[in-house]
Parts: sequence; C-alpha cells; structure tokens
Amino acid sequence: MKFILLVPGGRGGSDFFHGLLDNHKQILQFPGHFLINDNFYKLLKKAKDNKFKETAKLFLKAYPYFFNSKLSKITGHDKLGPNKNRFYKVNKDKFINYFIKLSKEKKNTRVQAIKNLHLAYYLARGKKITNIKIILINTHLVSYTKNFLSFTNTKNFRIIHVMKGPMPALSSPIMNWLNFKNGKFFFPKNLYFQLDIVFKGITDLLKLDKNLHIVQLENLHKKRKRVMKDLCKIYKIKFEKTLLQCTYFGFQWWGDQISFRWVFNKKKNAISKIKEELFFKRDLNFFEYLALDLIKFYNYEFKYLRNRKVYFNLLPMKCELLVWKNTIKHKKIIHIISIPFFYLKRIIFINKLSSFALGSI
Repeated sequence: MKFILLVPGGRGGSDFFHGLLDNHKQILQFPGHFLINDNFYKLLKKAKDNKFKETAKLFLKAYPYFFNSKLSKITGHDKLGPNKNRFYKVNKDKFINYFIKLSKEKKNTRVQAIKNLHLAYYLARGKKITNIKIILINTHLVSYTKNFLSFTNTKNFRIIHVMKGPMPALSSPIMNWLNFKNGKFFFPKNLYFQLDIVFKGITDLLKLDKNLHIVQLENLHKKRKRVMKDLCKIYKIKFEKTLLQCTYFGFQWWGDQISFRWVFNKKKNAISKIKEELFFKRDLNFFEYLALDLIKFYNYEFKYLRNRKVYFNLLPMKCELLVWKNTIKHKKIIHIISIPFFYLKRIIFINKLSSFALGSI
C-alpha cells in the first residue's frame, strides 16, 4: 500500500482532483484536507502507546468534518448532489470499534496507525477494503507535507502537485480571497503565501524527493480521460469511469464558497483568465519573467513579458497595495504591523534569483 500526498499549487484545483478519485475501489482517502498539525502528532503518539480508543477519539475531535459534512461549509461539502441538498455522515462508534480492532492485529507504528485510521473510516462507511493499493492524503500545504514525511519517516510515497498556469494561479486566489467575506481572511502573510507557492512551490517539493508528479488543471478539464488513464498506468491501478466525475461520497461536488463558480465550467477561458486589474503592467512583466522556465516547460502562453529582464520588483505592486488597503480596512493591528516585514520578504525571496529548478521533474 503506497501513500500519495496531494499538494495543491495555491488554488490550483486540488480539491477538484481529490473528488475525481472519490469512488475508486483501490484508493483510500479522507474527504478533505488532512492537516498535519499538533493534533496529528498527539493522536499518533497515543497510538504508539497502544491507547487505541483515545487515538480514535482524538481523531474525531481533530477532524469532525470527516464525519459530518455539514461542518464543511467553506469546501461546499454541505451542499452536494444534483440539487445541492445532500451531505454525508460516518458513524463515529463504528469507526472507533474498527480502529481498535485493526490496531490490535498488527505491530503498531506511525505509518500503520495512519493506515488503520483510513481502513476504519472506510469500514465505518460500509465500504470494502480489499485490493487497496493507494492511500491518498491531501496534505494541503508544502509545510504540512514536510511535517508528514519527517514525522512518519515513510519512504513508500509519491507526491502529486496540482497546478495551473502561473498567472491565473496567482490572480485567482487574490481576487477570490479579497472578495470572500469582504476580505476578512486575506492579509500580507496570505499574499506572500500565494506568491511563494506559485513561484517556489515546485522547487520546494523537489527538495523533498524526486518522486513528484505534476497534474495541470487545464488538462484535467480539457483532457480528463487521458490524464486519469495515464495516472492509472503510473500508479498501477484500474481505470474506472468514476475517475471522470468529481464527487464526494458519490455525490456531485459543485465547488467551494471561495471561488463562487461551478467546477465543471467548460468555457474556453474558464481556468486561464487573468484578473489584470490586480496588477500594474510592470508587475505582470515581472511575474512572467519569474515564471519564465515554468511557462516554457509546461507550454503556457506568454502575454506580458517584454524584452526586459526584471530580477527584482522593488516598488510596491498593485496587488500588495490592495491587500494593504484591505488590512487597514479591517483594523487588524498585528497584520498592519506585518506589512513592511512581508514587503521586504517578498523583495528578498520572490525574485528571479530564487525561482525555479525544473530539471528534475
């Protein structure tokens, strides 16, 4: 049984890809982000000490949205199905009992405990667990992925990074988060995170291991069958028609609250449109030069790059000014104080001298 760690590229469609794998009979996965934080460490330590009931209860407390999708409003799991009136629940008592039983059967390690959590979850759902080949974990962040690999010390893993063109990948989250609930969740550190994942994310993942597979969101929409068949060959699993439908617990998924649109939008520019109003022209030129190697490597289109090499963009960018204005509007003192810090950090670390190293993919 192999681990696949799913790591998104900003708002690059990882939840969409996650949903395509939902009903595959050879894949185990939780229906959401498996946050690798203090709760994760605590429950695995409990498992190592053979405190299986406590482990299961800690898991229920740390990840309640896995057991009642009405708690997953932002991800849209509370409104599934063709009429957006379906949700899912998993019996907690059954999960605890199955986890205790499984944990007593084999030598307990951190990796085995993670496997048992997934197996118990599927048994509690009434699913079969025979012929399972893959456990997919949506680690959500590069930092969580590092933590997972470090803490479990597992070698039998692959990483899938879902991405889209660098310019849409940058403009989409900025626009969406500034609009979502009047921008109350988007401040300088969040902008820096988006810049970092777009321009350095792949390089950071390559440092973890060479076992990295890139899935382009554009191809998932336009060439889905071919992409999923290729993945089946790579990971030696059977191709199933369910891989062409994005669902959670078999119910159609419509997308999350942040993007405000249906994930199956097939318009030509549905996933490639750039929100130019977020940037000055010099910003767009700078970003395309930063992403020069990435755009060439994955055959994306150049739109703004001129014959001018800009290694550093020292002036405030328009997206930064918009985020600073939003921060001041919400009167978040700590975030207001952080403005110069993340501005300087962007100048130092988000530049051509610290961008891609794609040769190993």
